[in-house]
Amino acid sequence: MKNLFVTDLDGTFVKNSVFVEKEDLKAYHDAKNYGDFSVATGRSVEEIKYIAEGNDMDVTHMIGFNGAVVTRQDEVLFEKHIPTKDLTGIFEYLKESKLIFDALDGKQRIGNFDHEKKDRLWNMELICVENPFEILKGKTIYKINVRPTKEQLDYHYDIMKEKFPEVEIYKSGSTRMEITAKNISKASGIEAIRSGYDRVIALGDSGNDVDMFKVADISYCMNRAPQEVKNQATHVVDDFAAAIKHFVENYE
Repeated sequence: MKNLFVTDLDGTFVKNSVFVEKEDLKAYHDAKNYGDFSVATGRSVEEIKYIAEGNDMDVTHMIGFNGAVVTRQDEVLFEKHIPTKDLTGIFEYLKESKLIFDALDGKQRIGNFDHEKKDRLWNMELICVENPFEILKGKTIYKINVRPTKEQLDYHYDIMKEKFPEVEIYKSGSTRMEITAKNISKASGIEAIRSGYDRVIALGDSGNDVDMFKVADISYCMNRAPQEVKNQATHVVDDFAAAIKHFVENYE
């Protein structure tokens, strides 16, 4: 049986968003004995490469920006950026609401968000200015991270979901929303690569992982995730290594 493992990065395979822990890297090598290994993340393909190369990993597919860019090795299988007409309205809303954000074009993070933990940038250039909107004119943007306070999250999420129905908006943690083009998700990324595999095993920990849990044959959610996310997975485990151990013991 040909398996495809698809894992999220931050909070799942890279628990602290800085480096892969030894037990999880060992689990990756164990998983490779049973199938191909791919990554689906809200980060860019370049950041996936940074983690893969830094840990000498063989990653078959890279699903970046929650599905907006999908590659197999160096071949781009699919890409879709946020349309200009939608970007214009979103940026106007962010400006009027004085929200903190960063917009990603695949090479840079551009916005008014000054990342306090530079070791989590994974070799990406951060451009943080008070008024980033002029810089963003004409840029091809695949994803926007909006960073309200915990108290503001639901308020702005509800307004933006209603105001911008032509894009996808996900909650990612208690202080962040992620915006991509319409019909883009980690699930759409998996559908672009699943041909030829008998089983897809998905691993994640956040709201943007729910869609891929639904299309996977087996799914593992990290125990630290919100309850509504855990409810969508086949299994709930403590960490990535525990997920692979469970898979080997119960499905192989």
